[in-house]
Amino acid sequence: MTKTDSVSSTSAAPAESIAPAAAPAAAATTTNGFSITTLVLGIAGIVLGQWLLSVGAIVFGFIARNREPSARLMANWGLVLGFVGTFGGIIFGLVGFAAFAPYWFAGGFGAWDFANVGLWDIWGN
Repeated sequence: MTKTDSVSSTSAAPAESIAPAAAPAAAATTTNGFSITTLVLGIAGIVLGQWLLSVGAIVFGFIARNREPSARLMANWGLVLGFVGTFGGIIFGLVGFAAFAPYWFAGGFGAWDFANVGLWDIWGN
């Protein structure tokens, strides 16, 4: 056996090892539909002042946290915005009621007499 024969015989690879590599399996893509919905509803609930959108953000947020663990951060932010929109609206409503309740109660008990405000005299009635 010569030196060239030994080199050529060791460097020759069997035909089976040169076969093309199999294509990688398609990665399972997860959609973040619930998380995106949660975030959009949370933002829209605050901007538009609609408590029902904020409640929807809370519902979709809890669903998204269970179904889409890869988009948990987006779902958490949607949940936070949903809770802020819901409870912020409740607090805003309570403050508004507390601010105007004395006038409403006073008007209901006859303290305001709209017929004798003076506008009827100006208009000639």
